Amino acid sequence: MKNKYFESSSQELKDRYNLDIYTDILLGREDRVLLYADISEMENLEFFVISGSLEIFNYENHPSIFLKQLLESIDYSCKYAEIGGKKEYFDYISSELSDFTRIVDVTFPVLVKAQRFWIRLTTFPSVKNPSVIAIYMNDVTDTMILIEENYEKAHRDSLTKLLNKYTLDYHYGLRYQRENFHAIYMDIDNLKKVNDVDGHAVGNAYIKAFADILLAYETEYDRFYRIGGDEFVGLFFRPENEVKQMAEEILRKTNLIQVPHSKKSITVSIGITQATIKDDVIRKADDLLYKVKKSGKNAYLYEIET
Repeated sequence: MKNKYFESSSQELKDRYNLDIYTDILLGREDRVLLYADISEMENLEFFVISGSLEIFNYENHPSIFLKQLLESIDYSCKYAEIGGKKEYFDYISSELSDFTRIVDVTFPVLVKAQRFWIRLTTFPSVKNPSVIAIYMNDVTDTMILIEENYEKAHRDSLTKLLNKYTLDYHYGLRYQRENFHAIYMDIDNLKKVNDVDGHAVGNAYIKAFADILLAYETEYDRFYRIGGDEFVGLFFRPENEVKQMAEEILRKTNLIQVPHSKKSITVSIGITQATIKDDVIRKADDLLYKVKKSGKNAYLYEIET
């Protein structure tokens, strides 16, 4: 149905403001590209430009772009992919961009000619012919730079740059069913005495040095998390021998930590659970840590939960 206000508004804009309702209002934004696509040809879906230019995202100034090309441009160095997992991030974006049964509004980064852009892509079907969809591609780079920074701050510990307890809970829910699942619970021994004698600045220096040791063992899915002042948890997906070797190396390297303004050495106690039963895995690793503490500290215990 024709909008009864369209003609009067169009005339008012022209007479009063010297604006064309199409070129200046509907199609006139320089940070937006308007496209359309025929989703009856999903195998190699192509988006055709109606207005604007793909050059705003550093793509060639072509009359169309393939969905496949957009997906191949996704920048996995963004914090969302780093924290959530690259495959999981791709699957989410790909799923969103391939679902035309509803209005889709998804934002993702692309890397084009060595420059990152954040695209907010919105799709909605034509009412008259649902096989044709309209697509808005908006450049939201300036806005997303700050949002991405805040996203990382919400997931990382500010002192150590390790992931935090919030992210531990998030990753546990995502990954607890992966093979070779190990929960590693660690506590720096006698850090309270360091804080009491040398001050919290020195204590923080020990925590930071210890975290640097842990960071060296991280991969995309193997991660450590700071969950308290001197408490750390790891979720690792490696064979038993590799996890045990890592624990031995962490013990040895922790003993070698030296920080300015302190002559003390620190140690760490570690409890490790290999989870064949996925319930309370972190608590079970904490129980093993407590046993290490009671038996003299500066060691690790490893158990397979059956």
